[in-house]
Parts: sequence; C-alpha cells; structure tokens
Amino acid sequence: MARPRTRSVARMEATAAAAAAAEEEEAGNPDGAEGAAVVAVAPEAAAEGPNEPNAGEASREPDAGQASREPDVAGPSRQPGAAGPSREPGAAGGPRQPGAAGGPWQLVPNAAGPAVAPYVEDIDRYLRSLEFHMLIYLAVSYVDRFLSRNVVNRERLQLLGTSALFVASKYEDRCHPSARFFSSITADTYTTQQVVAMEANILSFLNFQMGSPTVITFLRRFLFSCRGSNRPINIRLELMCIYLAELSLLDDYNIRFLPSIVAAACLFVGKFTLNPNTRPWNLSVQRITGYKVSDIEDCIRSIHDLQAGRKWSNLRAIRSKYEDDAFERVSTIPSPNTIKPSFLRDLKYVNG
Repeated sequence: MARPRTRSVARMEATAAAAAAAEEEEAGNPDGAEGAAVVAVAPEAAAEGPNEPNAGEASREPDAGQASREPDVAGPSRQPGAAGPSREPGAAGGPRQPGAAGGPWQLVPNAAGPAVAPYVEDIDRYLRSLEFHMLIYLAVSYVDRFLSRNVVNRERLQLLGTSALFVASKYEDRCHPSARFFSSITADTYTTQQVVAMEANILSFLNFQMGSPTVITFLRRFLFSCRGSNRPINIRLELMCIYLAELSLLDDYNIRFLPSIVAAACLFVGKFTLNPNTRPWNLSVQRITGYKVSDIEDCIRSIHDLQAGRKWSNLRAIRSKYEDDAFERVSTIPSPNTIKPSFLRDLKYVNG
C-alpha cells in the first residue's frame, strides 16, 4: 500500500529550501551572520552582542514573542546589550563539549585541557557541524507540529521553513542571525516583516513549547555514553550517524518512530556500515540506549533502505552534502546490501 507523504514532502520542501539557502548565504559571506556556530571571539566582543537591533525583528523583551527555554523560569536576557558568557574557547572553564547540563553544550574543566589537546581541532569541527544540525532538527520539529494542525499554501512553505529556522536559532544561540538575514536567504521572496509575522504564528501555535527533544538530542547522548569520557571522539562514526539521521527526514514512514528510536537505529546502521563484520549491538549499547534490537528493527531497516538508495534516491541534497571532505565523505562509504540475520537477534544477559 502506498504511504501518504503529503506532510513529509511539505516539511522537506520548507526546511530543505531554507537550510540550503542558509548554507549558500554563509558560504558566500563567511564574515557575516556567524551566530549559528560556536565561534572564538574576544571577550569584549562576546559581551557586546549584535551591533544594533533589527528594526523589523520581533521584540527581544522576555514577554514579547521570544521563545522561553523553560516555562516560568527566568532566563538570561536576550537584549542586544546584555552581557553573557564569553564564547572564547578558553573562557569560563574550558572548551564546550556535548552534554545535557546547562543547555546544548556543557563546559569541561580546564584540567582536561592537556588530555584533549591532540584532538582539539577534531572536537571543534565536530561541535561546529553538530550545532547547525540541532537548528535543522528543531526547525523540522516546529514545521511538523505546525503542519499537523494548519494548512499552508505551497507558496508559503518556504516562509514557514525559514521562520522555523529563525525560531530555532533564537532557541539555540545567544547571538543569532537577524530576521533580515533569514529574509535574504529566500532571495527576498519574503520581507523581514513576513518572517517576523510567521515567527509569531509559530510561537503562538506551539504555545512557546520550543524545547522538544530531537533525534540529535538522543544521538548525541548515545554517542557520548558509548564513547566514555576518557576516549577520543570517533569523528567518522559520529558524522555517519548524523548523516543517517538527516536521511531519516526524507521518509514520512519514520514519523511513526520516537526520536530516541530513530537515534538508536542510526547508531546501529552507522556502526554496521563502518564495521560490517562486527556485531553493531552489544549489551553495553543496549543498556545505554534502553532498546533491544527487536525494538528498533523496523526503523533500522528503514534507515538502511534510505542509505542504500532503495528509497528516495532521487533526493540528492543530503547525499551530496556529505560527499564533502569536511564530513569525511561518509555518504560515499558503501554499506552491505543486507544486514546479517544474526545481527538482528536480541542479546540476552548471562544469568538472567
């Protein structure tokens, strides 16, 4: 039976168009709109915030159209002049690492500096790429939730996706790009005022509940826990898993799965792709993820089909993106056409 894909196609067109335009804009203007990445700047520059407020942008006052990170809990001011923690890598306790405490990134004590020194460049590259993916997944979540109850004309889907990215950037970044920037990445198809108006519609409809967990949220935790705090990052595995997670967005079939299940399936397929003769799932990974192989088998097969090009092979944007050297060319790494049946059997603990 053919699967309905209206909602999936709509959200793909909305977010993919906005994200692709954003990447092109940033590639052509490396010195501008750097709010979407963790950048090293001087402490005084980090404290200043944006040079001047954007006239067409939604108010930055806490009670005026701004997404709150936690209801009824006072958070840091987002006014342009408000001083905040320095983004300098060595400031306030050291470089940023993935973690749940304190927001998307937690600070690692300076004492860990000598231990991670050989891996600083790899860690920095990974964090910069992962932060952008967080924006994309949040934006997709906002678009999905909005389209579940609202009808949006095809001509306004790009506006919805662009405004969703705008909201996500505000949630994730202290120094986010302006509404004017998001208007410009649509080639000025939509004005700044239209971006801000759609932002208000999204926030109102979602009742300012902006912090829903995404696939990347769980994938980051699984990878960190599997790696352990004393082992270096396996950049290729983590990029492979992120690539597979992005592929999962192409097929509306995956909407039925919880984000944690999709994350676990991406981890399984990622490990299988890089080490096809080694069982991807073991008792340690099962304990960390909370899933047996049988719990995620259906999702594993869906992700593997997408990776092998058996579904949506005509959609090339994500595959082409991960053919770049910056992403270790993970989309070009072949995976066996079939997964060994023994790899899909559940493991049992010894002595119960």
